[in-house]
Amino acid sequence: MYRKHLYPSKIGLILAFSSIFLYFFFNLWPLVFSIAMAFTNAREDNLFVNPGIISNYDNAINCVDYLKKEGFSSDVYRVFKNILINLNNTFNVLNNTIHVINSSYDLTLIGINLYKAYDESYRIQSRVKELNTVLNCSRYGFKTDVLIIEQSVLMDLDVISKKISEAVSSYTVLDRDSLLNVTYTTLRLLNRSIDYFLRAVKDYDGYLSSVKENLLRERDKLMLKFIGLNNFIELFKDPRFYYSLYKTLLFVATSVPLKVLVGFSLALLYSSNLIIGRKWLRGLMLTPWAIPILLSGLTWNFLFQPNGQLGRLFKLNIYTSEWHAFLVYNLFETWLAYPFIMTVTMGALSSIPRDVIEASYVDGANLWYRVRRVVFPLIARPLAVASILTTGASLQAFLVPLLINYGGPTGTVSVPGLGSRTGNLNELLILFGYNRATIDKEWGYASATYFAIVLIIMVYVAIWFNIYRRSRR
Repeated sequence: MYRKHLYPSKIGLILAFSSIFLYFFFNLWPLVFSIAMAFTNAREDNLFVNPGIISNYDNAINCVDYLKKEGFSSDVYRVFKNILINLNNTFNVLNNTIHVINSSYDLTLIGINLYKAYDESYRIQSRVKELNTVLNCSRYGFKTDVLIIEQSVLMDLDVISKKISEAVSSYTVLDRDSLLNVTYTTLRLLNRSIDYFLRAVKDYDGYLSSVKENLLRERDKLMLKFIGLNNFIELFKDPRFYYSLYKTLLFVATSVPLKVLVGFSLALLYSSNLIIGRKWLRGLMLTPWAIPILLSGLTWNFLFQPNGQLGRLFKLNIYTSEWHAFLVYNLFETWLAYPFIMTVTMGALSSIPRDVIEASYVDGANLWYRVRRVVFPLIARPLAVASILTTGASLQAFLVPLLINYGGPTGTVSVPGLGSRTGNLNELLILFGYNRATIDKEWGYASATYFAIVLIIMVYVAIWFNIYRRSRR
């Protein structure tokens, strides 16, 4: 009999192979990409760089080479020299102003000096416009938005003008100390600017070489490069990583017994025939599973804030006390995970033959003896599996510290032999890697962190598999 097919055989094979290919591609590609990033200097600003930005730096570097080759043009020299003269004149006038302030505090003389300084600063601003013109690489055939002169120098010149303008407009109402403070601040900026332009005038080649080095350094930051094991070397020298590992292991050591104890105890309680309405109570105790974790986290954060109900009641401050926050992490993790332990334990309890329990009653065993000698050995295997799984969950805890207080408070993390660094004192491993990516913007470093975390989890899984295999023999 002829059977109809939904698709011809060739179409079916094409669809099947396409589905398999897409499945492996979208599952393996992110994994391969993440592992590869661990061996690069990947950051937010160099992973997907606009080629136009690189071209801008290339043109600026070529422009510097051109200026170096052609020599110091008369226009550039004239502008640099004039700015240097104006800066020196301003410096001398302000020095005289300080002498007047400290000796006679004659407001007339102070005003005359400040207005002279104001005239010089106005000339400086005019020279800056000329400077931007003569150092405009486009006029030499190199189209770029990158400035040849350092941006910090232009900012200093702008602040100098603003400070002098401020002094001119308010010297009659300012007290001696305030006026001296403004003047000394301006002199410090003038000193820095004079040194910069003096170096440019005296050593043209050296000045352009330093400009080129800065441009190459900035361009190099935008280039994604293979750096081998550098990220891992930095990671294993970072005291924050070891402290994060310590806090994660401590969190596992404290939260897992707490979760197992609460889940096991509730399972025993609601398996008793003495509890009225235990079916309804079982369902009620599964509430943490029904509530979205984000809502649970926000609720716990609200309750345990310093001004929250439980925060005030127990005098807890999760934002300033490392161990107050750590305690709340454990309570929140227990709230999230005890339904799992309780469900597994209740399933195991339901499989225990009733006659075994009744026999222990007949033998006169008390409650503690029945739990320890009769019940626990019969449910030990499923409870051990549940403990292994919840331990893995604690090792990978991320949302718990993130939702409570972002892994804070912030403080100094010290590890003997590795020094000290400022960091969050409750950053568990997953959150540590997340913060390196989102706060530090070091994606390669974050990938190396997650690679190390995966290895730690694999070691944990291998140990438990080995223990489980031996227990089966």
